[in-house]
Amino acid sequence: MKKNTVIIDTVIISVLVIITCGIILSIVFPNKKAENGTEKPLHYTDYAGKRIGVQTGTTFDDIIRLNIPDANICYYNTYTDMISAINSGTIDAFGVDEPVIRNIMAENNAMSYIEEFMDRYNYGFVFAKTKDGEELCSQLNDFLQEIKSDGTFKKINKLWFDSLEDERPVIDTDSLRGENGTVSLALESQFAPFVYVKDGKITGYEIDIAYRFCEKYGYKLDLKDMNFDAIIPAVDSGKCNFGCSGMSITDERKESMIFSEPDYTGGTVLAIKSNVLNKDEKGFFESIKLSFEKNFLRENRWKLIANGIGTTCLITFLSVVFGSLIGFSICIFRRTESRLANIISDIYVKILQGTPIVVLLMILFYVVFGNSGIDAVWVAVIGFSLNFGAYSSEIMRSGIQSIDGGQREAALALGYSERQAFFRFIFPQAAVRFLPVYKGEIISLLKNTSIVGYIAIEDITKMSDIIRSRTYEAFFPLIATAIIYFLLAWFISAVLGFIMKKADPKSRKHFTKGDVKNADDKN
Repeated sequence: MKKNTVIIDTVIISVLVIITCGIILSIVFPNKKAENGTEKPLHYTDYAGKRIGVQTGTTFDDIIRLNIPDANICYYNTYTDMISAINSGTIDAFGVDEPVIRNIMAENNAMSYIEEFMDRYNYGFVFAKTKDGEELCSQLNDFLQEIKSDGTFKKINKLWFDSLEDERPVIDTDSLRGENGTVSLALESQFAPFVYVKDGKITGYEIDIAYRFCEKYGYKLDLKDMNFDAIIPAVDSGKCNFGCSGMSITDERKESMIFSEPDYTGGTVLAIKSNVLNKDEKGFFESIKLSFEKNFLRENRWKLIANGIGTTCLITFLSVVFGSLIGFSICIFRRTESRLANIISDIYVKILQGTPIVVLLMILFYVVFGNSGIDAVWVAVIGFSLNFGAYSSEIMRSGIQSIDGGQREAALALGYSERQAFFRFIFPQAAVRFLPVYKGEIISLLKNTSIVGYIAIEDITKMSDIIRSRTYEAFFPLIATAIIYFLLAWFISAVLGFIMKKADPKSRKHFTKGDVKNADDKN
């Protein structure tokens, strides 16, 4: 047994060393294929047949197919992912809004773009096709007409699109009085300068407009940060009152949603890798120091990670507690002689095991609790508890079934009841056998919480994405996220390992004949 453990430890250490060396080599010797000094293409049609990235849920895929023949479309969740992909050579270019790529270039000089527009578009706020949605949209349209006529709209545009980052304010939405109620705004905070996070608060061009609108009409503004492709479902289901983050106004979207008057008119361009060599290239340790400062110290971004850790731990802990109770209850139901209880339990387990957790969360958030005021964190706890309960019930049942039937018969023969026999003899022995698998399921639950960003929860992974969207660096935020999950998993494993050791009868102190004799003498 010890020999096998040594072999496993050696393999794990070897893999970690190889991965670490690969990461260090990739930093010290970066890929310079695109930095050959050749002249960049002059037109987007030069990328015919190339791999072009688009953000999931946007209209860029249609625009690229229309303008670039035979383009191979690759879908990504964020611009940061596409920047990493283009730097690694996975894609050749990606579609983007012109002000967004200019904002990216201010932080990342490895990026450039072809200046000719592939398409002109209008952005607007999106509302559900309901009476409340129509009324709120009408109010916003009146407000937009007002600020366009008095010159305020031009000042807002100049502030966010023609000024430096240091000159842009952080919008304090908490200062709104809200005497006429609260409206919730669905958004994606990875779309600078339209919507992004600065100094730990969501700000940007569209947040500025939404703030001024709410201030005029006496609303409190509740910002709901989520993935871009979740914004329209959140608004359509009634979970949020309206949505933004560069929402293109298209005829297809108008069939199911209501749009405000355009709040921005712009164009789509093709982002490419810059062919300009970086003359200010820094050494390895200096680059590490700068990246650490950018990603964690600047604007106190470490607080985002700390908040994300708290949210992840809360969801994991509550889901394990409630899920274990559900799993134990299902396990007991399946041990009864009631046929109805067994059928219901079997159906529950099969449905939950056959439904992807991300789909389950979205059904709960947008459909089951769509019109309720329940917080997204509690929706996640419910979803993960139901999922964990299904798997833990099977784990417990397999452990119980592995106990020899003679244990029960012996307990009954000694005068114990069925209940006493189960809880005093059968279940404790079964727990020793299923706890290792149970521990692995808890760690899997911890890692699965990384998808809660789909329902507007800011966990560790979501906070990492927000940081990457501001620094446009993949290495530090992703490595930090991986290390945090590793430490949390190690802590959980250590705690459960301690419990398993205490629960295992083999680990308890065995009395020798001398110990028994000494005990008899004392008595």
